[in-house]
Amino acid sequence: MTDLAPGRRVANPSFILLTASTGCALTVLDTNVVAIILPTIARDFRASFADVEWVISTYVLCFASLLLPAGAIADRFGRRRIFLIGIAAFAASSVLCGVALSAKALYLARALQGASAAFLLAPALAIIGHAFHAEDERNRAWGIWGAFMGFTMVLAPVIGGLIALNLGWRWAFHINVPICILLVTAAALLIEESSDAQARRLDPAGIVFFTASMFGLT
Repeated sequence: MTDLAPGRRVANPSFILLTASTGCALTVLDTNVVAIILPTIARDFRASFADVEWVISTYVLCFASLLLPAGAIADRFGRRRIFLIGIAAFAASSVLCGVALSAKALYLARALQGASAAFLLAPALAIIGHAFHAEDERNRAWGIWGAFMGFTMVLAPVIGGLIALNLGWRWAFHINVPICILLVTAAALLIEESSDAQARRLDPAGIVFFTASMFGLT
């Protein structure tokens, strides 16, 4: 049990950590798995190198540009709510990627997936920070989170190779759907809603300019 605020406590912080870490890992897993199956995608679509590289680039551009705005939105409108929306959008965009009929359709769907990943990762990090307040518990939680992410990055190329060899590249995206269903269920059952009561109002113009700047820099 971890103290969150006067008079409030959250049960099963380990399950909260596992759920949020799995959401974070999903964004890393997807990026690395797709990097492995790119040659298969190129052969299937008879796509040029420029077309194929956008399958990675559109995801990264949208993810990097929206990560901080997603965190600000989650702090104000509810971390659990935005986390659930991010998971649902990630699942939907994964389906669009899996059924894409051309390289252009795929990298446009990947742009949506990258944006969804930002709204999945940012609130997940905030949820972990909110669940662990004591310094030693928080350090341990971030250590476990880091190990979880590192293990995912090591495992991703193996998973990508197995999918490309046995199932076909489309399953690199379809496999996200059952994972997202499990994540939504776990988040709905285990995570309490939280937000930053002291947060200032959102600055829409600032968000637009910041996102555009990050997009250009990335």
